[in-house]
Amino acid sequence: MEKVEVNPLFAESLECPVCYDFYDPPIYFCQNGHSLCHRCTKVSKPCPLCRAPLTQNLRNYSLENILEKVTVPCKFAGCNESITLSERSNHLKNCKFNNNLNCIECESSEENLIMHLIKVHDYKEIIMHDSGGLRSFSGPQESWLRDTEWPKGVWKFGKNNLIVRALSCSGIFHIYLYRIEREPVSVKLSLDLEDCQFGFKGKLPHISDYLEKSPEPHFNCDVNLLLEKFVKRHEDDEDILRLWIKVSK
Repeated sequence: MEKVEVNPLFAESLECPVCYDFYDPPIYFCQNGHSLCHRCTKVSKPCPLCRAPLTQNLRNYSLENILEKVTVPCKFAGCNESITLSERSNHLKNCKFNNNLNCIECESSEENLIMHLIKVHDYKEIIMHDSGGLRSFSGPQESWLRDTEWPKGVWKFGKNNLIVRALSCSGIFHIYLYRIEREPVSVKLSLDLEDCQFGFKGKLPHISDYLEKSPEPHFNCDVNLLLEKFVKRHEDDEDILRLWIKVSK
């Protein structure tokens, strides 16, 4: 067999085109041969490169075999281990030098979880005043009357970043809030009319709590009450109903 010379750009061919990190097996590809790591097939149903259908029926075993032969040093300062790319993901999760946060969507270890959620998982970034402001949840009437998961977001309060997830389930509207930073953060969510006031006030759990145990909503309300008292027609589109919630620190 002839001597193999590796092109300096070889490492780039081992990067997933969605998360821009090394492929994490199992690896799947679309009908046109474009490969994605298993995490990204969960968030990219059509192929991001050619838009062809993407399923988990076509496995790229050849590329997975290459990952078993390529080693890289651990990226965390203080760790001197070298691991194969096929084992890299498991090592990074369990490395004692890992101070990163795991993604709540794909469980990858991320140095910058906020940018990962925005770029890879389409979380909406919302910049707010340090003291808070009004935040809205909008959708057509049928979305309020059925089980619905609302668009996920990142609320930025100055130096604080909050993960926000909202859903309607069995006639109840829930909001889940988690802080990214280690220092405690307290917030208040409120809906206030003369004859009806309620909301949430308290310290927020850390994002790691989301992964370690079943989350409890930090705000919930009967959807029918919201529709009767608080939800209004969108000023630019009468088919859209909008709920405004006051948020403060």
